[in-house]
Amino acid sequence: MGAERKLRFSQLFACEDYFEFISDILAAFYQREQRQQNKNIKGIIAGNEFLCCKHLKAHCEEFLTGNVGLSNCIDYYRFGKVFNLKVLIKTAFDFILAKFRDYREISDFDKLTEDELVDVVSCDWLNAENKDVVFEAVVHWVNANLDVREEVFPRIAPLIRFPFCTQTMLIDKICCSSLVLKSECIQLALEAVWSQFHLNCRPPIDNAMCIPRQSFHLRGSTPSLFLIVQSKSPINVSLNIASFVDESGMRWETLVPCNTATFDLLVTSPFGLYLIDNNDFYFVEPKLKRVTTLPWKPADPNSTLAFIDGKIFAFGGDPASKSVKSINLKESNPEWKSEQEMLHELVDPLIVQFASKVYAFGRWNTMVTQEFDPALNKWRMYSQMPSCCDGASAVALGDKIYVVGGSQRVCYSYDPNNDEWEVLSKPTHYYYTNAATEWKGKIMLGDRKHVEEYDPVEDRWSNRNELLPGGDINQMFLHASCTL
Repeated sequence: MGAERKLRFSQLFACEDYFEFISDILAAFYQREQRQQNKNIKGIIAGNEFLCCKHLKAHCEEFLTGNVGLSNCIDYYRFGKVFNLKVLIKTAFDFILAKFRDYREISDFDKLTEDELVDVVSCDWLNAENKDVVFEAVVHWVNANLDVREEVFPRIAPLIRFPFCTQTMLIDKICCSSLVLKSECIQLALEAVWSQFHLNCRPPIDNAMCIPRQSFHLRGSTPSLFLIVQSKSPINVSLNIASFVDESGMRWETLVPCNTATFDLLVTSPFGLYLIDNNDFYFVEPKLKRVTTLPWKPADPNSTLAFIDGKIFAFGGDPASKSVKSINLKESNPEWKSEQEMLHELVDPLIVQFASKVYAFGRWNTMVTQEFDPALNKWRMYSQMPSCCDGASAVALGDKIYVVGGSQRVCYSYDPNNDEWEVLSKPTHYYYTNAATEWKGKIMLGDRKHVEEYDPVEDRWSNRNELLPGGDINQMFLHASCTL
């Protein structure tokens, strides 16, 4: 028996009458009134370390687990660790994560140890709509014992995913916080302010702070799966969002009835969707449920457009071209400007931003792989794709890039770190441009007739036709985002 357990056990018999303790055990065995069980339930568990009755311990743990709340979750979490009550530990910890937004109401929150706070703040399932509340909770904890904990703040600050704080909070409070300034953590906050999530004035940051927590999938503000639909009659565009149904399935809800004409190109950004054809250009902002018409035309209708570093880039053209151009829509009179050309001419290439690099893959009768390094302003050639992939899509997922779909029904993975291609299981149906997106760790591939889901761990495709919205569809595009 460990020293701490021995102490608990000795305290039990020092403070409680022995016969009352035996009475409580009998009450627990025969499941008498809850009030009697609750009176000394923790003492019974402590005493059971001596009696070694597994059923009694399990019964008492079940009772405590069913009574976890704001007033005792931290106490029960610690108690569970002392006596190895695994179910109680998980239940209490999950409760703390779920109620984190109400941290001020959690008893003894400001008495957490540094290690305990780190466990909570670093957990991927922490329930916080944005990271404002995480910063506020850490500051609250530090201020509860400022003399001791001020030096702890720099060790905890990197666990706060500053890019997901609101812009107002970052600029008005976090960057002005004495704790942030004194601890020399200001660089973390400034990096977030200038990142692609806010002002978007510097190259995108790619580190652990930029990865949304898994808990986002369980909230309305989490990553969302968007469906952009062009109906046949009348020709218009609607933007739909997938919502959870009892956490077991999804249904589509119309978010923005765009009421635009048809469009040929789709460009995604952290702030909205650009819908483009030869005559019109629309900017759709899902959060604001707003559609704006902009006076702008693509450089070449057969180039590939991508949103990178706050600008829209156009790669390639028809006939095949090495051309790379960019346009900054924040300028009062935006114009196309030439950028560093690719090494190999391409028609409508696949473009993927991966970490700090940009990759261009040949899509039409070409298998080249080209990488652009913005820091060096230089293109490099790498290993060719296993075969052509006419009309395929490319998605960055985890530590690899996946090329899927097209007329050859391909599924390839590319490892940029090792410059290696791998041939994987083919999808069941044919899919074409803009058909794929990353969603909850998998790849969604769909068009107006079929939807499939690819699991990279199992190397397996699954039918997801239940996600088809129905109706008279001309074409549709899938897009997942956690920032729109």
